[in-house]
Amino acid sequence: MKKLTLITLIVSLILLFASLTSWILHSNNFSIVASNLAVIILLIKVLWDNRHGLDN
Repeated sequence: MKKLTLITLIVSLILLFASLTSWILHSNNFSIVASNLAVIILLIKVLWDNRHGLDN
């Protein structure tokens, strides 16, 4: 696993944990923003890493 991929995964997991924590503490707006940002980061990273396989 590349170092950048690992850092991206750690940041996304931290955002998802922050989302869960803020949801438990009833801060719904931050929870939604944090979870959506984590998903978008993971999606962009997966698509960027696999962009050469999408040329078909």
